[in-house]
Amino acid sequence: MNWSLEMVCSLLNWHRSKGYAGPVADHPNWVTRMNVRVEKQSWSTMLRLERDASEPLYHQLAGRIRDAIGRGELPAGMRLPATRQLATWLGVHRNTVVAAYRLLEQEGALHSAVGAGTFVQGGGEPDATSPAAERGAARAGGFSWRSLFRDPSRFELDPLSAMHPSGLQVADGAIQLTGAVPDSREFPMDAFGECVHEVLAGGDPNLLEYGPPEGDPSLREWIAQWLVQSGVPSIDPKRIFVISGSQQGIDLLSKLLLAPGDRVAIEEPTYSGAHLTLRHAGVRMVGVPVDDEGLSTAVLTEACARDRVRMLYTMPCFQNPTGVSLGQGRRAELLALAKERTLPIIEDHYDTPLYYDGSPPRPLLADDPDGMIIHLGTFSKILFPGLRLGWIVVPEPLCDVMRSLRWATDLSSGVLTQRIMDRFCRSGQLDEHLVRLRSLYGKRLRAMLQALPNHFPPGARWTRPRGGMTLWATLPAPLDSTALLREAAPKGVLFAPGPAFYPNGGGADGLRLTFNRETPARILKGITLLGELIQAQLRLPNVEPRPEDGALPPL
Repeated sequence: MNWSLEMVCSLLNWHRSKGYAGPVADHPNWVTRMNVRVEKQSWSTMLRLERDASEPLYHQLAGRIRDAIGRGELPAGMRLPATRQLATWLGVHRNTVVAAYRLLEQEGALHSAVGAGTFVQGGGEPDATSPAAERGAARAGGFSWRSLFRDPSRFELDPLSAMHPSGLQVADGAIQLTGAVPDSREFPMDAFGECVHEVLAGGDPNLLEYGPPEGDPSLREWIAQWLVQSGVPSIDPKRIFVISGSQQGIDLLSKLLLAPGDRVAIEEPTYSGAHLTLRHAGVRMVGVPVDDEGLSTAVLTEACARDRVRMLYTMPCFQNPTGVSLGQGRRAELLALAKERTLPIIEDHYDTPLYYDGSPPRPLLADDPDGMIIHLGTFSKILFPGLRLGWIVVPEPLCDVMRSLRWATDLSSGVLTQRIMDRFCRSGQLDEHLVRLRSLYGKRLRAMLQALPNHFPPGARWTRPRGGMTLWATLPAPLDSTALLREAAPKGVLFAPGPAFYPNGGGADGLRLTFNRETPARILKGITLLGELIQAQLRLPNVEPRPEDGALPPL
């Protein structure tokens, strides 16, 4: 008689359920492992994928599940494996499974409940007695708060978990080639402290009252004058709103201009905070690739012709994470496309003042006669991130509604901090601080660019920024940046793996390196260590290939 694994496990489980003792029955872990092997074999057989086919893997997987439901192999109400588990069994990236489940949910074939799982449609709500449901109910004192989430899929691709994978071990004193934030050791504490004292010495109790939702008038006037230095024509300060930073600006604009399901074009890779904010707004992000000349206007043009793209989010100068800037030719093409397609553009200038040669970069706002550009800026990357102060410049027709929206969202930014910042800026201290930072960070960038060709292997590539805080490196195949981080962090060097910067999945071969938080000597040490780890992985005889890219389509 030929015994299958499934028959063996069934017999062993029955044997244990009857309370019989014995050497095999006393080893439940062995039985569990056997059950897992059977389940893996069953799912991989039922959902067998053809990797050489032209059809995308996520589309194949959705079709296999759809067929299995039609054949009755996956009955109504059946719980499907978790995305991570099924991805492991099928040997694909988790994003492939996420995309397949999401497609089938939109078709009505599946439904999901956070904390309980994904189920075949038609079986009603998940069993309230399931372990996951019971745990959720116990935690919330009788019901699951998580089950009330408006859209559980918004939490699937969290860039924070990509930057800090679970179980990551980090050595003490690790070299920080991660974090696009200022070097706190260089904060101008004395000069800022003098401004704090001067503002408080006035004894004005209104400093601790609510302020206007658009922000302090004097600070807004200073921002308008400061923008002129980068080529922006004189603008009315009433178009400027003081906010907590670029990310709040994206959130406000999402509430004002977008509805769930709208399509927004966004660079890939891009700032993780931007795509996280847009994800929680429920929009569908259409990825536009970035190369040495910035975002691909050709791909953006195709996307606009194919779909109703409502808006573009871009970082045209020293883009995070790549550090590249939009070339002059593409700049002209982008502005022409925006006019032709009536495409609003949100340009994020989070670190534009940190240029290391030449003159200040020219914002798109400087060439916007048609009022299609919304400009974001922040003090967080050039001064103190903890103050939470930035600004947004909106076209005049949006001023009244933005004022109302800002009031509804969080009333206003703190009057006291705005007044102190205004005093600091008008005293010339910010300009002096930036001159020093440009010299300091420029040396650190050059140290990194000099170290990379000496220590990274052939096949690795990287960008060559002229400003900002970041550059982007691409690993030679088949290496994976998340696996590299798990090896590098315990040995004393940190970076941000590529998947954190791809809103629709992907980026396994990329990593973001920052240079502004470490000295040239520590940068050299960190790049040397990373190079050694990459070289060692390439020499391994059985190095595992990186996961399938698994990028989610812009559904």
